[in-house]
Amino acid sequence: MIKSENHSIRQINLILKVILVLGVVGELIFFPSIPNFFGCVMAIISYMVFSYFFKTLYIRLFPFAFLMYLSMFMYRFLPLIATLLEGKPITYGFERPYQTFIGETILFLISSIAFYFACNPHKATFKNNLIQKTLDKVKFYEINPPIIWAMGLIGFIIKGYNLSKGGVEYGDVSGKFLIGLEYLMFAPICLLFPDLIRVRYKQTKLVWIYTILVITLNVASNKRHLIITPFGTMGLLFLLHVIFKNINITKLTSPLKFIVGGFFILISLSFLSNLSTAMLHTRNVMLYDAEQRNNADKLKAFEQTIETLQNESLMNRLKEKKNKKEYKPLTNYHQNWSEEYVDNFMLARYANMRITDETLYLAEKKGYGNKQMLDFFKNSIIGLLPSPILKLFGIPFNKSLYEFSRGDLLSGRSLGGYRVTSHLGDGLATFGYWYLIIQAVVFFLVFKLLNTFVYYSKKTVVYAPLAIMSIFNFLGMFRNAQGISGNISYLIRDYLQDVITYLIIFLFVKILFAIVNPELTITKKI
Repeated sequence: MIKSENHSIRQINLILKVILVLGVVGELIFFPSIPNFFGCVMAIISYMVFSYFFKTLYIRLFPFAFLMYLSMFMYRFLPLIATLLEGKPITYGFERPYQTFIGETILFLISSIAFYFACNPHKATFKNNLIQKTLDKVKFYEINPPIIWAMGLIGFIIKGYNLSKGGVEYGDVSGKFLIGLEYLMFAPICLLFPDLIRVRYKQTKLVWIYTILVITLNVASNKRHLIITPFGTMGLLFLLHVIFKNINITKLTSPLKFIVGGFFILISLSFLSNLSTAMLHTRNVMLYDAEQRNNADKLKAFEQTIETLQNESLMNRLKEKKNKKEYKPLTNYHQNWSEEYVDNFMLARYANMRITDETLYLAEKKGYGNKQMLDFFKNSIIGLLPSPILKLFGIPFNKSLYEFSRGDLLSGRSLGGYRVTSHLGDGLATFGYWYLIIQAVVFFLVFKLLNTFVYYSKKTVVYAPLAIMSIFNFLGMFRNAQGISGNISYLIRDYLQDVITYLIIFLFVKILFAIVNPELTITKKI
């Protein structure tokens, strides 16, 4: 099934190794200390273990589980590089550096063991499990361009409608349901790499026009993480395309095109950084007026963001203010919650290890295996069930009593704020040292579920269109959010909800097309 190791993978592996060596040398030269040395050791061990799995075999057979595993690696590798680029030590703001680096290294090793047992490349090529066989019977792995475009337009309309509403209030079941379908708007972007979903499609100009519209709509939401999603989706699809087709990237382009492409990327990153600064300014302006915040018009916010971008003097003042902020004394954990670590908003989503340090500090104060954290965890599991199901079985549960995050509870500020938490700090505070075993089992089960988005045959592998459309979500399945609760939520509810809602939309569109054009068929599994 797989002829040889992809040349591009070998090149990326070499680049990662060079970056690691430069990062370690730079850290020990500019910020020599024992805690920083421990941070370097964590990055080295993480790279050595990750490189074992960073192979064509694992990426092609288990792409979606691999992306989650990649995010685990990035969390331990990027802090060294990101902080060094910003002139900071890896321990910037840390108060528990040894516990943080040792704990995160152990958790990564445990995660790697779970990935190893969940993703067996030798068995995968011969056998599909019951879930995969069941999904195959309902045409889960099949699709065609017209259905893709129909799904994309549905998602685009849903996204526009949600923007016009300004937000989803608590108890708005239909609103939450629609938010869960927004990923559909990325469906047509998959047509840039049609081989991944086994279709033939050559009208790429139309796809690029649509992609620009999607990017514009995401920018209009005035949420920074949504800016990254379209670019991240295209980047990951390209990577998977390279692996799937066994392409040597260096043979695709000339050195001149490579330089021009690199220059374009730098300009794009600079623009995204400026856009992020303008968005934050717009958000802060709206926060001064509670009425304006509650009834915020997303299109108005978008207009203000664009006006800020075009105001050169204002942008210069905002940048100057941001630079001055970097030199202010850091907030200590006993003073207040502080997430300040990496300034770049894109890297901060995958490299903010200070959250681990902070939550470990809070976990020590609260006590490992804390009863309050455990009780809240149990109630959160019950709360994952939809309200109609709770009522059907007569389970009394008031979800309005839990309108705060695990990070809020851990920090002792359970009145709201929706603070994030780390897997390690939250897990130890909830289960004590048993957490490491529990997390290993949970990761194993999540990896196994993600593998059901791939159907294995003797000739090739077939990727589920649902997973290709929402591919960027898998890269965010390990980051600072709700810790192990987020993983269990995926096991109990999110996975099933995604599959069922996708199949409902898919079958609806398919039936609609069958009525309009009975000759329309979908691709057959290879």
